[in-house]
Amino acid sequence: MDFLSLELYDLTAFQALVELRRVMEEHPTTTLRTSGDDETVRLNVIRFMEKEGRGVKVISSGRPWELEVAGGSRPAKLPPPAPILSPALVPIVVPQSIPRPVMLLRSAFAPGDRALGRRLLLDLLRNLDVRIPWIGLAHEALELLEDPIAREVLMELQDRGLRVRISVASLAYLGRDMEPFEALEDLEWQGPAGKGELTLF
Repeated sequence: MDFLSLELYDLTAFQALVELRRVMEEHPTTTLRTSGDDETVRLNVIRFMEKEGRGVKVISSGRPWELEVAGGSRPAKLPPPAPILSPALVPIVVPQSIPRPVMLLRSAFAPGDRALGRRLLLDLLRNLDVRIPWIGLAHEALELLEDPIAREVLMELQDRGLRVRISVASLAYLGRDMEPFEALEDLEWQGPAGKGELTLF
């Protein structure tokens, strides 16, 4: 049986799904053998394949893991291309900018009622665009790691492919553990913050 091999090492879940979609579009009917060593990536690949209606067979579930994804059906014949518009009628397409990273410095919106402020902040996090390069936590925002509901929201973001990163300086000062999130060197957010290149809350 012919199949394509696709390695998904050293990628975030979001990057892995983008690469997987690209290969599926280029080879829609070919069986894929994909491998990696990140459990979050593996779970996201399986979930994505189920949504696409593609069968997934687990060849190895250890580290590294390996999955076999069944080929899809041959795509339907595409309709003929639309007629070319005259230059005066061609619509202007404004390219969409990539959202900026988000940095949290507090664990609730303030001033005002703290419980309401926390709830509104978590609702904002739930609705973040997955194209955001990463979300960082520093200073008072590390309190979110001790809140089970907030921690679950952060884990859901990570499962959706959004990198959740924790300030190294804040971790050291407060003596907290960053697991299962990534470390964030503080110069990585302080420089962009000074240039207005990230969103601060």
